[in-house]
Formats: sequence, C-alpha cells, structure tokens
Amino acid sequence: MSLTSMLIFEIVVFYMVNLVGATTSCRTADGQYDVTVNYRGSISHETPDSKSRVIAFYAFMSKSITNPSIGRRLVFDVVKTNQGGGYNNHTGVFTCPKTGIYVFVWVVRLYSGHHSFELMINNSVYGTNHLRNTNLDSSVSSTVVAHVSEGDSVYVRIHISFNGSGLLLSDKNGRPTFSGWLLN
Repeated sequence: MSLTSMLIFEIVVFYMVNLVGATTSCRTADGQYDVTVNYRGSISHETPDSKSRVIAFYAFMSKSITNPSIGRRLVFDVVKTNQGGGYNNHTGVFTCPKTGIYVFVWVVRLYSGHHSFELMINNSVYGTNHLRNTNLDSSVSSTVVAHVSEGDSVYVRIHISFNGSGLLLSDKNGRPTFSGWLLN
C-alpha cells in the first residue's frame, strides 16, 4: 500500500469513527481494516447542557458496621459515579436534581445476624428487604422504580422498628452498595 493510499484510508477511518459514529475499527488478519458503523438519526455533538441530562450515582460502604441501630441511615462513602451531583457521600442521601422516573438499587452484606433495610423517599418507605443468617456471610439486594420530584431525598436506612443484630460487612470480598439513575 502506498503512502498516499494509507493516508487516504486513515482519513476515511478517522471520519467514520469520529464523525459518523463507528463502534469498532480493527485490523484484520490480512492487514486490512474492518469498520462497523452504527448510524442512527442526525449527528449530534455533546454540549454541557446535554451532559447534564444524565443523572446516575453509584457508591459503596468502605467500612463494616457492628450492630447498626434501628433507623440508622446508611452512608455509602466511596463514590464511583455521581453524574448530576445528587449523591452526598457524607450523609448517604441522594437529593434528586430533576423530576422523573428513577431506578434505585441497594445491596447489603451481613455476617451472622438479621436486619431489615428500607429505601426511603423523603419520609416514605418505598422498599424493604430482610436478611437473616447464622455464622454465614450473605447478601441481599432490592430494586425500586419510582417517580421522584426535584429536591426529594432518597436514602437507605436500617428498618425503623426492627431491632436487628450482626455485622454489616464491607471488605475486599464484597461491599454494600447504593445506586440510582434517571430513566426519563
């Protein structure tokens, strides 16, 4: 392949990958390039406003808690994703930045005990789960889909009237997590 044809080919691949929206571009065994192009609708460029429409968070607990008390709000202090800035890793509260339908998922890990957990939106219980085990390490997860208004508070807490026991466990083998994202 001549230098001119290689340059033209690279320009075409660059155009297809960057301007048209190719999803893959790889060199095949015979030295050629295989480019797959996925094109839907008009080409758009991200603006600061379009990025702010994505609202999603994901955080986990970095430390174990022995016998957390009833009604205690769980703080998932290590934030990995916080698009939209709604999650506060000091309070454990997601403050809804935009009204819409959201999905919330929480996972808890417990060693040798029993606890119930609640997902709260403002002062209302929207979901609960319960985990009971003896001399075992177990996890439980729950999912809630709910309409949430701008400014609403969403968090996970220990059940308000069930006095559980045991170690809410967080270590390199598994961590309690809390996440949520806007559907529309």
